[in-house]
Amino acid sequence: MVVLVLLAVIVGWAVPVAATERVSGDPSPSDSAIDAVTGAADVFTTGVTTPRDADEGLWLSWSLVDTVHDRRVGSANSDTDRTNSESSIKAWIAADYLRVAHEEGRALTGAERADIAAAVRRSDNAAAGRLYRELGGDAILRHLRAVCGVAVATSTPGYWSLTQISAVDATRIFACVLRTAPGLPGGDDLLTDLRSVEPDDAFGIKAALPPTAAVALKNGWMPHTTTGQWNVNCVAAWDDYVLAVLTRYPVDRPLSYGADVCRDVTAAVVGRLG
Repeated sequence: MVVLVLLAVIVGWAVPVAATERVSGDPSPSDSAIDAVTGAADVFTTGVTTPRDADEGLWLSWSLVDTVHDRRVGSANSDTDRTNSESSIKAWIAADYLRVAHEEGRALTGAERADIAAAVRRSDNAAAGRLYRELGGDAILRHLRAVCGVAVATSTPGYWSLTQISAVDATRIFACVLRTAPGLPGGDDLLTDLRSVEPDDAFGIKAALPPTAAVALKNGWMPHTTTGQWNVNCVAAWDDYVLAVLTRYPVDRPLSYGADVCRDVTAAVVGRLG
């Protein structure tokens, strides 16, 4: 039985609504059992207003998943509004490449393994492009639906970075990568890559977490002159949680602005974890 709770806090023009739901139809612990574990002030029962909700010119959407208690909470638009995936989709491209190679019964070459590491650790577009084309281009999105149950499309065929995702989609995709990778040859190496992203690319969510946390992440970012906006997405997992913070804002602000938004939203969410 799906339980959906909507909590709204109105601050000026912003209406940050936290939606809490069961992540799947699997048997879930009772609400009383969850409350006993998380406490009454937990973000999954209370929601949270972030310090960036009223930033002028900022489009913001976020979603947090508790993978142990099978719950999700997020902004009011977390499952409705979509934006470019940018490089965050590279985590799926890498995992799908491993999966297809395994189904074909072949071991990865050194060059293929190097491309996966480069695409994830350095967000190398050329490396990601080679993997994407070898997989059949937009076939990765059909695979995503079949393997992970996430139905998304690109706004421009042939461009993985323009895959249109919601914050909920982002958490589902990343959770699926983390769930399926260990069962694939090379999957443990991919998990190591996701936990070893170069410092300049590991901005946002990780900055708000304890330095001892083992964080797997794949961010995505790009300024678009056609829209006059940055697209900056932060997607990460630690402990039992997967969090996505998606943003768009004017290009006259730096990338660091988007990184700070991701950090501040994470701090607000983590501050309300039981």
